[in-house]
Amino acid sequence: MNTENWINYCNHLRSKVVKKEGGIQKYLIANFKETRKDNTKMFAILGDYFRVKLNAVAFENLGDNKPIDFSDNSQVFKCLADEFDMPYWGFMALKTKPLKDFSRVFISQTKACNLGCLWCYTDDKNKDGKEEHGKYFTIPEEFDVLENARKLQTINNYRPSGGETSLVPEKWLEPLREAEKRNLEIFVQGDTNLTTGHHMDALEKNGVVEKNLLEKVAAYENFGLLCSFKGTDTESFLNACGLIKKENGKYVPDKRFAFLEDERWYTFAKLIKAGIDVYPFIYDANPDTIEPFMEKGARLFGDGFYLKTWVFRLKKYEDSGKERIEKTGVGFEEFYKKLDDNYKRSKEVMQNIIWKKYGLNYQAVPRVGIKLKVK
Repeated sequence: MNTENWINYCNHLRSKVVKKEGGIQKYLIANFKETRKDNTKMFAILGDYFRVKLNAVAFENLGDNKPIDFSDNSQVFKCLADEFDMPYWGFMALKTKPLKDFSRVFISQTKACNLGCLWCYTDDKNKDGKEEHGKYFTIPEEFDVLENARKLQTINNYRPSGGETSLVPEKWLEPLREAEKRNLEIFVQGDTNLTTGHHMDALEKNGVVEKNLLEKVAAYENFGLLCSFKGTDTESFLNACGLIKKENGKYVPDKRFAFLEDERWYTFAKLIKAGIDVYPFIYDANPDTIEPFMEKGARLFGDGFYLKTWVFRLKKYEDSGKERIEKTGVGFEEFYKKLDDNYKRSKEVMQNIIWKKYGLNYQAVPRVGIKLKVK
């Protein structure tokens, strides 16, 4: 396996989730009906092809238009430490609505992924690229559903999710244009697993997508991108991504995919060069290698990388992940205990790093406004 093979694999997945009818592009969207019974913070729409999720429950109680007070003892600091901070991205980008109005997000889930993370909240058949259990929608059709949903509840975030959305990066640009066309003041919240930089290069080079697509995305101020760094070294990265193989009766990292550890740094740099507002999260970190990981990020993208990067706790999704995890011979509870222990240790390491460098507590300042540059 090498970069060229990986590009071909990504193209294969892309071909399953994109099609054109009458010159109009459609995307294969996953349907979660009867496949997700463990998520109490989502509201199904249109037979569960689309959902509204509470990004951060605590934001529901915040009603003023003031910027967050990121002091150690503030309610919002605690909320951000325990939950996603995406509502704040939208609030600061638009500055036209109360913070609480960004707590809910409309999700459209592209039905393909190029990784197999054991802890993923998506069950395997909802990211397999097969039309079964899915349906093709245009972006205008999605926005029709979104606008109807907005009549019933406050929704100011739109999230084209996956799977891996950057297999079809048009799902970042088209919604921004559609929102502009409809005069909708909404924030578009993208996400990526950072394994498709060369794939996106090839899409543009071969004329599959329009030139300078990422730069055109970056031109919109109402866009932010969650960048998922899985693991903090090659081995933890491969384990986190499910890039493992059975050897002598045990599952071990599959070193054939080790080149993807460099791919994610390449992809991250590509996004920054384009000018996109990136928000790096570390999932499934190895606390023993966080410090060199952070040092590398700072060397490549400036010291702002320290303040803009957060580690994140992975929640249990028993319906979607238990069988997948236990196939590797590890107990579900044992698996999550290790994840949670590593997360707690990782937060302690981050606290020490940020305190030594800045004299600040970890997560004590907002990430919005921190700009990264490729050195």
